Parts: sequence; structure tokens; C-alpha cells
Amino acid sequence: MNGLTLGNVTETNARKYSNGNCLVSLTGGTRDEITFREFDNRVNQIGRALADRGLSKGDRIAVYMQNHPETIQTYYAAMKLGALPVPINHRFKDEEVGYVLRDSSASFCLFDEEARETISTVATRDETEIDEYLYLGSDVPDFADGFDAILEDTSTDRIDIVPDRLDDAALMYTSGTTGKPKGCVLTHDNILQNSVNTVYSCNFEENEDRFLVVTPLFHIAAVALFNNTFYCGSTTYLMNDFNPDRVMEVIDAEDITGSFFVPMMSRALLDADGFDDYDIDSFEHYMTGAAPSGKELKEEIIDAFDANLYEVFGQTEMAPVTCLLDPENALEKPDSIGKPITNVTVKVVDADREEVEPGEVGRIAYRGPTAFREYLGMPEKTDEVFDDEGYFVSSDLVRRDEDGFLYFVGRYDDMIVSGGENIYPAEIEEVLHEHESISEAAVVGVPDEEWTERVKAAVVLHDGESMTSEVVMDYVGSRIADFKKPREVEFYEELPRNPTGKILKENLS
Repeated sequence: MNGLTLGNVTETNARKYSNGNCLVSLTGGTRDEITFREFDNRVNQIGRALADRGLSKGDRIAVYMQNHPETIQTYYAAMKLGALPVPINHRFKDEEVGYVLRDSSASFCLFDEEARETISTVATRDETEIDEYLYLGSDVPDFADGFDAILEDTSTDRIDIVPDRLDDAALMYTSGTTGKPKGCVLTHDNILQNSVNTVYSCNFEENEDRFLVVTPLFHIAAVALFNNTFYCGSTTYLMNDFNPDRVMEVIDAEDITGSFFVPMMSRALLDADGFDDYDIDSFEHYMTGAAPSGKELKEEIIDAFDANLYEVFGQTEMAPVTCLLDPENALEKPDSIGKPITNVTVKVVDADREEVEPGEVGRIAYRGPTAFREYLGMPEKTDEVFDDEGYFVSSDLVRRDEDGFLYFVGRYDDMIVSGGENIYPAEIEEVLHEHESISEAAVVGVPDEEWTERVKAAVVLHDGESMTSEVVMDYVGSRIADFKKPREVEFYEELPRNPTGKILKENLS
């Protein structure tokens, strides 16, 4: 055997922490405890059932489900066999689901009651390579087999584990903000090394923490949080959807020690009814990312939760964490995404892939053991994003200060060129987020006959607040160079987002 695989971790944990809680499911109005031994047995059982039906090394099984225990158990069962789980965004509609099923060449598809209508539509088109649909729920549709039924007479005995850490482990699709999602092939080593990096950098404790996963398990951020918790033998508490009042209740009742929340979720938690009545003294690790928080929100989080605040930055291709802003610098460098996480090397490069000087904007490039293997079926695109030194050159634009801290300034495709000046939306968005009346903001470039492009701001105000376009423009103009300020402002009730929550900027221009 060449190194550690995810299957090995399930067996090791089953021996080491046998009767300790691996997973506590809080979905469906119930509270179900699953020990590490029970988790491994269930993974073996699912793996045996799938293998009996023909799933083998290199095959793909699509999982189009909510946050059920069976969701993550099926991921691990497939990975034990050397097959690749393909998580599908449970907010995708039939056309999007059909695309992922076809692109991944999945031979199995596991779905739940919430996905029944969509999968029924996809299945009738017969455009995929799916050999068998498996259904988690009651009243199994005619075209599928019941997931519980195929497990009834299946043994929980150990199954052979894929032997190599460099074998493919999972196929995770990007969010597709600039086109159709791309399938990123991640190895066992990619995923496990991300856990090593994060656990070490964030000071997680072995068999001590209780982490809440409320973000969806189709997204790599949620999968990574489970993997990190699982890797160090701690307990994951699984919720199916985000309700701020319910989340606060769970943190209180279960003595939760940490979780990951995007800024929009953080604001909702802080605004929860009776926030001060909850006992949240146990909460130590507050992780945020996916969008800028700003100093004001960070100060509120630290004051309210009295927790260590970590800003995490990354992307699917890096399994996913690449940079971390630690608690010591959360308020000293509030606009920063931090420094490269352990075992990830970073450089900032120009269009010719030459390194730029501190203070200059360039694309961030990464090298390290978490870098993905390839984009599925896209060898030319894969070659394009890796340079001659093995760095993955992303489309994220950053600058580095003299202290080595990195600052996200936008996506390469989002850069605005106005009157010959390069303008980076993230800089303007950060200023807008600091205004006390503004809840959310996004900045885009729109066509302009005189300037080629002009800056447009899309703004969502806090409830009860009012602003005019002129006030917004003047506010930004008072903070940064005049050529960067918006020339157009549009107010929204909410910003358009894709199914993973990222703002659809193409819908704002």
C-alpha cells in the first residue's frame, strides 16, 4: 500500500474511537447518534451493496441529496472502493443535473425525496450513462431501486480498500460562475493533505471538538469541514438547512465548538431573536469565507461569540483551502485573506506568468500536495492552468503587502477597464460593505461609449435604511480614487446568486 487513503481513516477511527460519536444527525426533526464503529460498518455495507451492483475502481456515483448521514457515508463507501463520488448541487434543476450526469459519465445516481421530481425528469430523457438509480425515501419510483432495500441483507464486514493515496478519490464540480461547471478530479492525498493543513493551522484538538456542518454537502467547503473533523476523531453535527434561530439553539444545546459560516449567514446569526439569551461559551473556532466580511462584521462576530475568527480562502481545485487569516490578525489585517496555509506555496504572477512585486496586482498561483489532478475530459484546459514549475495558476487576482499578507481584489474575468485604468471590484465592494446602511454590495463593469466600461454598484440596504445613488457615489469617492467610484448605482432587495451562493455578476450588468 502506498500511503494513507480515506478508507484507511474510517477503519483507524473505528478502532481508535470505537464508541465515540462520529456523527450526530439533526435532520428531519430527529437527533441520531452514529459512532465511529457504526459509521465504518455502514460505509462497508453501502460499499458492498454498490460493489455487488457493479461499482468498481474508477467508476462514478452521483449523489444528488440533502445533508443526510447517507450522503457522506456514500461518499466514503465509494472512495473505499476506489470509485469517485460526484456530489451534485441539490439546488440544480433538471438541465444542470443532466449535464453533470453526462459529463461525469456516472453509472449510479443516489437521490432523495427532495430530488425526486428533478431526477424523474432526467431519467425519462435517457441521455445519461446511469445504469441504476437509487432512491432514499418512501414510495420508491418505478425507475429506481430503494436504497434501504439494497442494504437489508448486505454484510457490514470489511471491504478491500483502494490501495494508493495518489488514486482518484472524488469528482467535485466547480460552481460555474463563468460557464458550465468543470469536474475537478481530486486524489486521496489531495483531500487528506487539506485536512492535515487545516487541522494543524487552526489548532483543532484530537477527539475533543464538536463541529457543526450546516452548509450543503455538495459543496467542497462542507465536505472539507466534515473531513477535517473526522480526520482528528471529533464529532460532526449535521443540519440540513440554515435557520439562524435553530443554529443558535444547536450551538447552545450541543456545546458546539466550531463551524463555518459565509458572511451572509454570520449577519443572520447576529440578528437572531434573543441572541444574548443563548449560552455559546463552548464556541471557539469561528470560520468564515467565500465572500469578504469586512472589519465591522468581524468585530461584531468576535465581540458576540468571543471566539477565534479564521478567514479561509481557497477553491475547489485546491481541495480547497489555500490561505488563512489567523485570529491574531483578523482585526489587524481585516481586508486580507491571510497568508498561504501550511504546505501550500503561493506566488503572484502577471499575464506572462512572471512574479510581480509586492503591491502589484496579479493572478495567484499555487503549488502543493492539495492541487487537483485534472479537469475531467479537458486535457488542454488542465495544461493551460498549470505552469512549467507545476503551479496551478488560478483566475483570482490578488496583491501581496510588504508583510506577506495577501488581498483578494477580484476575478481576472471581472476586472473593469475604464479610461485605460484597471479597476478591481473587490476593492470597491470592501468600501461599500463598510457603510453602516449597506448589507450587501457587488460591483461590475458595464459598457460605456466614452470610457469603454464604467463602474456600476449593485447595493442591498439593511432593513429600514435608505440611501440615494448620489450618496453611494460620494461615499466611495471620499474613500478611494475618484476614477474607481461607481458611475451608476442600482438598489436590489437581494442579489442574484448561483446555487452555491456566489453572486451572479453577469446578471447585474
